[in-house]
Amino acid sequence: MTSAIIQQGISFIREKKRRGADIKIPRKSSQNDELFSLQEVLNSNGADVLEDEGKLKVRQVEITTEKSGFSYFLDGIERKKILFYYRSIPVIYGYVAGVVLKRTDKKMHSMGFEKSHESFYLPLKQSPESPEHYFSSEELQSFEKNMVNIGKPSSKDGNDYPMIPEQLVQAAHSEIQTKRNYIEESLVKEWIGGGFDDGWLFVDGRLENKSRDLIANSNIIGVIKSHHASYFGYEEQYRIYSMQKGERSGVFQPKNDKGKRENVFSWYLKLHHDKRQGDNNFGLVRVEVPAEERFLKKADIISSWILLETKPVAFPASRWDRMIYPIKYCEDYLKSKAPSWTLIDSLH
Repeated sequence: MTSAIIQQGISFIREKKRRGADIKIPRKSSQNDELFSLQEVLNSNGADVLEDEGKLKVRQVEITTEKSGFSYFLDGIERKKILFYYRSIPVIYGYVAGVVLKRTDKKMHSMGFEKSHESFYLPLKQSPESPEHYFSSEELQSFEKNMVNIGKPSSKDGNDYPMIPEQLVQAAHSEIQTKRNYIEESLVKEWIGGGFDDGWLFVDGRLENKSRDLIANSNIIGVIKSHHASYFGYEEQYRIYSMQKGERSGVFQPKNDKGKRENVFSWYLKLHHDKRQGDNNFGLVRVEVPAEERFLKKADIISSWILLETKPVAFPASRWDRMIYPIKYCEDYLKSKAPSWTLIDSLH
């Protein structure tokens, strides 16, 4: 599928090339992966351990039920590509989407809770201070209103406009992730507003980036597969990495970079273990729940539900060791509806 918005970009490229303009097109979608990958810095913000008298311990999770308590699953995807360079300025296409699917009698199905958004991300002249090489609106009339300005200063003094292509690509990356978070939060809001009480909502990703009021008193959890933050010192972190399948850490409350407690409780859980794997994060996820006392008593039962969800295994997903099958199903569902790069990659 090629969207109408992508068709606008294709028409723009063909017209500019016909006129001999300086247009360059990246040859493969995969060549953009490194440009879009942010260099994450591990944060050591600390945390307050809420179990075992404040000492981080590891315990075995007992599975005392045959059925998971999750009936609803939320996942999102994002696709981003440098569509072309015009006068060496990157014009980026971004697509984000999210969905909540329900499982009934072991079958996944849509409830109509799905959203998507696509735009071009590029630097626009929107003030006299904007750099001279930014695009004017007149140059890009064929893009209609499907544009997001990534040419904005990041500081209050307004003097640090992104100037080089790499800075503009990273600005687009940030804007696309913000849009994805917005879509996922709006889906959570719709689910909560629907009053569903026949099962819990499993969110692929953080709850902390949702508002405190939104997730309060909700039967909702978030599961994080990528570990870009470190909350403990070496000894505790080594204990987490050394957990065996079916073990969890004690519950803790993370702190943000200002030292304030986040609005979630959290713990680590080991879904799979393979002594041949050299990756510390193999099979390791971090669970987030709303920061409410009732969840301290539910850490074991919620962990057991997640462990039950590991069968069947989410092959052939690249991170099958940290992904459950219903989330893989959501991901495949979203990908089936996403625009294809095929036509874009044939433009050379």
